[in-house]
Amino acid sequence: MKCKHEQFEAHVDVNRLSDTGRFSADVRIKCVQCGEPFRFLGLPAGVDPDGPTVSVDGTEARMPIGTNETIANIIDGNCPVGFTVRKVKDE
Repeated sequence: MKCKHEQFEAHVDVNRLSDTGRFSADVRIKCVQCGEPFRFLGLPAGVDPDGPTVSVDGTEARMPIGTNETIANIIDGNCPVGFTVRKVKDE
């Protein structure tokens, strides 16, 4: 019988990005009944201190978080540049 995924477990790790003084929250979710990890949809793969991204396998959402001071720095344009991963078509 296929699992109906009726119970979930979520883990959140809060990380300090020491070189930037910024923070991120990494979120993982799995089904308690069968252990299958859920995948986050619609996010680019990679790391970006200014926007949400996802791990290459899609199982970990990486979201920048911050205090009111952090938000003021982003608005002022004082933030580092991240990177994204994209699939390239074979020729």
